[in-house]
Amino acid sequence: MTELSNTEIQFVQAAVRRERLFFILSMVGVGVGFAMLGLAGWRVIDGGPAAGSFVIAILILLNARQNLRQHKYAKVLRKAGVVSVDPEGGHDGQVV
Repeated sequence: MTELSNTEIQFVQAAVRRERLFFILSMVGVGVGFAMLGLAGWRVIDGGPAAGSFVIAILILLNARQNLRQHKYAKVLRKAGVVSVDPEGGHDGQVV
């Protein structure tokens, strides 16, 4: 197994610190996505245009799925012990 570079270690640390944020964003995205699907369904029943709402709802749900995937990856990295990071360490202030 190869050693991680400094940049890779920083990337993993940032991902682990953001694990909880990824989960929260995922749950919010699911809620908003289903609300948008409900709105689109109501528009269909009402006879109005609903295609735009359906597209936006699907995009929101896809983004929520990606956030959940990032949460799972960060969780696995933390459990694997790749680096030692306190997930409650606060905002890292860096864009990775």
